[in-house]
Amino acid sequence: MKNNNKISIEEMSKDLPFSVPEDYFNQFALQIEQQIGYRKPRQYFLKSWMYIAAMFVGIFIIGETFYNAKQRTIAKNSENYESYVMAQVDEAAVVDYYVNDSNK
Repeated sequence: MKNNNKISIEEMSKDLPFSVPEDYFNQFALQIEQQIGYRKPRQYFLKSWMYIAAMFVGIFIIGETFYNAKQRTIAKNSENYESYVMAQVDEAAVVDYYVNDSNK
């Protein structure tokens, strides 16, 4: 007897040998979640508010630091200006100003 192991394409049928149960892929994720005990992660609403509050506090502190540095620079410049003006005035003129009674 001759055993023929070759199958021709014409002998094969067009039917698919395997089938998938109806609605299998729609329910697949739910079945896996049930098998592994998946839980949705908790929402950390308070934690996110704390991050936002910390961010605003940081911005406020940085802004306050820059504002104070600017104010110190302005004060320093005005002191330098006053020193410059006083250096330009003759000392005798200042003494005459304070000694003269007509300025009162």
